[in-house]
Parts: sequence; structure tokens; C-alpha cells
Amino acid sequence: MRATIRSIAEEAGVSNVTVSNVLRGLAGQASEETRVRVLEVAKRQNYIPVRPPTSQNSRVETGVVTVVPERQEVGFSDLDLATFQGIVEGARKHGFNLFTLVNQNAGKDGARQKFHFLDRSTDGFIFIASMQDQWVRVLDMLAEHKVPSVVCYRRNVPEGVAWASVDNEGIMREAVAHLVKRGHSRIAFIAGPPNNFDAIERLSGWKKAMLANGLDAGEHRIVAAMDDGHVPRQAAIDSVSSLDVTAAVCFDDSTAFMVWSSLEKQEIRVPDDISLVGVNNHFLAKVNGLTSVSFTFADVGRLAVEAWVELYNGGDAATCCKIAPLHLVSRNTVRDLNDNSV
Repeated sequence: MRATIRSIAEEAGVSNVTVSNVLRGLAGQASEETRVRVLEVAKRQNYIPVRPPTSQNSRVETGVVTVVPERQEVGFSDLDLATFQGIVEGARKHGFNLFTLVNQNAGKDGARQKFHFLDRSTDGFIFIASMQDQWVRVLDMLAEHKVPSVVCYRRNVPEGVAWASVDNEGIMREAVAHLVKRGHSRIAFIAGPPNNFDAIERLSGWKKAMLANGLDAGEHRIVAAMDDGHVPRQAAIDSVSSLDVTAAVCFDDSTAFMVWSSLEKQEIRVPDDISLVGVNNHFLAKVNGLTSVSFTFADVGRLAVEAWVELYNGGDAATCCKIAPLHLVSRNTVRDLNDNSV
């Protein structure tokens, strides 16, 4: 027999309204003890929310899209905050309201996933997920139930889910081409966190760009500058000075600044001794004159909403995906070697 709100209420000893409020995640409508008891009963009965009978053959439109941030604190990083700002702008443009899912534990329990993602309280989801894999099971479930969903910064998504991201191979082509044009052939790559999707793609893109220019892309030219938690590996960063290179392409601007600081402490000059190229065009890149490949996280957020709206209106996920525009901003950290012997 299929579990219902009534059967849960009877076993938990509460009203149907209380069960409904708990399953919909409404705060302040029940004590913590009651909430836990209702969820335990619902899980034991294997309750799965369904759409109202009047909407079984049609979508329930709420005018709401839910954002699932990578971290519980949206303002933790530039990526989270700027992407969220772009999503807000896009949602406002298309007349949608936004919810934000802040309970990161929702990704760990199958029954609670169904409560959060299949209760039809929202028209769909936009995930900011460059690092975490905790939403893989959720994305499979959303695709199965045809809930419009878009993922930012990851392309390895289930069929039926769209994505909005940056052209990481294009970023590396721009960076390497800029250096090659200025006479550099011995170019290192300063890698980001090994579990970060963009870092993985940029490493692959750097290798392809180097090989396309007939240059050495061996492991001895790659520096693992961070661990999985985005924590810098200072010894590795300091080792850049000992590489037989004239330039380095860095995972992002923050990584470039860490390398730059390390080189200065070792009395190695940028760009006279080693040239640096970053990624993101952070405002500090502008202040300090760092050459950087520019795109904005806000663009990714805005494009995620465009992709989501197309998907929501019946578009095919494979054709709804979006790539943010990019361009290289040349400043003061790349030396032109064409007229010099190195």
C-alpha cells in the first residue's frame, strides 16, 4: 500500500497539515522533535511525493526556480557570489522568483532528496557545482522526472540536464597563443584543485594547446599548486622558480598571485625572468597589471537562467547548453622575447 500524508500523520501522531508542512520544508511550523519524527516515519513508509491529481498530465507552474549553491554560504567565494548575482539578474529578466536551497544535508539522504526536489514547490533547479559530486544522484532523479535543471561549471551531467560553463580549452588556447606570439616556448602550467571540474578541463586544454604548437607538455612542466580543499601547496608553488621555463599559465588569478609572491620572495622578477598569465580577470588583476583571460562568473549565472528557461519551455537539454564569452586582457606580466635571447 502506497504511503500517504494521512498514513504518516496517523503513525506519527500529528495532523495532516503538520505532515504537509514538514515534508514541504516550511520552517517554524513544527518543533524539531516533531519534524524529525515525521521524517523518520515518512522514510520508513517509503513516502514519495506526487503532483496533485488535477495536474498529473500538466506541469504545475509556480513561477519559482531554486538555486542550489555549491556551499551553504553563498558569499564564500567570488564564484558563488558572482554566479548567484548573474542568476538573480537572469531570473528578474524572465519574471521568475528565486528560492535558495541552503540545507546541504539534503544531498545525502534518498528520502529527503525526494522531499526537497520532487514536491513541485518549484519549477526547476539551477546548481552551482564546480567541485562537489554530492548532487549526482539528485541530478539523475531530476532528469528521470523531467524537472528542468541546469548545472553551472560542469558538463558531465545526465541526459536531460543542461549546463552553463566556460570554455576552458578556449581559455588555454588564448593563454598559450599569447605567450607563443611573444616568443615563449617553455611554458609551465600551475594547476588548480585536482577535484575541480574547471581545473581538470584547463589542464587538459593546456596540454592540447601546447601540443598544437609543437611544445613540450610533459608532467615536469606541471605544478600541482593546490590540494582537493583549495589549500595551497606552498612547497610546490615555490618550486616554480626552479623550472626550466620562461612563462607559466596559472589555473586562475589567485594562483598567479601566489606564484608571483613566491617568485618575488626568491628575487625572481615578473616578467623579466618569468612571465605569468592568469584566468578570471579578477579586479586585483587590473590593479596589479596581471595579464589574464577574462570571463565573468555573472555571465555564467545569466546564461544558466537562459538555458533553464529554454529547457522549461520544452527545449532539448543538449541544445540549451551555454558557454560564457572570453577574451585575453594583455597587461604587464608577459615579456616579449622576440627581440631577446633567453
